[in-house]
Amino acid sequence: MSERTESGKLLAGRTIAVTGASKGIGLAIAELLAANGASVFGGARDVDGLHVSGVTFAVLDVTSESSMAAFADVATSAGVDTLINNAGVGAFAPIDEISVADYRQVMDTNVLGVILACRYFIPHFKHRHTQGRSSQVINITSDVSARTFAHGGLYTASKHAQRALTQALSYEGENFGLRVTEIRPGMTDTYFNGNVPGSADRSHDLRPIDIADAVLYALAAPAHVRVDEVLVHPVAQDVAF
Repeated sequence: MSERTESGKLLAGRTIAVTGASKGIGLAIAELLAANGASVFGGARDVDGLHVSGVTFAVLDVTSESSMAAFADVATSAGVDTLINNAGVGAFAPIDEISVADYRQVMDTNVLGVILACRYFIPHFKHRHTQGRSSQVINITSDVSARTFAHGGLYTASKHAQRALTQALSYEGENFGLRVTEIRPGMTDTYFNGNVPGSADRSHDLRPIDIADAVLYALAAPAHVRVDEVLVHPVAQDVAF
């Protein structure tokens, strides 16, 4: 755990749900938020052996409606005020080599997963609004949510879709006090796409804690402030918007 997770209790009294929380960025987010006083519900396909103070882990398949419904039921029963959609996968190939299986894996996880989470958390957030309480949704997308590259058509299409969902939800959320943020990380040293973190060739990449810090910034903003998006890159990565 980073030393930065040891400072302050900015989120005392908050209850936050995080998808894709078993490793990498999701685990760093769960750890940081819990260390800052939040009660965290972390969902992932495999949560065996995970133990973090302040975090309750639960099995979650974001592509399954029943699994998402069960996860949301536990979190909303505990009074969750924030949803962080972090679960994501990638597949990279030329357009003419993308398989139906690739499409379904990427789109079901990255896009349908966000839709299902909203389906089961937003009614709770609307109810909170009737009680005079606000809520937040943070979607972890990518810096490619507004650009693309060769062999990245499928993955970037899913991230463009996530960006569209995020922005549409921002408009819709104005009616019930919902603050929505898109976090757009650049190159990050995680397990994504089969990478093994810590290799020398990734030493200049962002670390998962850097993304978690961006999430904490958005969550800790004053009630009158909405952080629409955060784009964060390692210095070593070429400038890209």
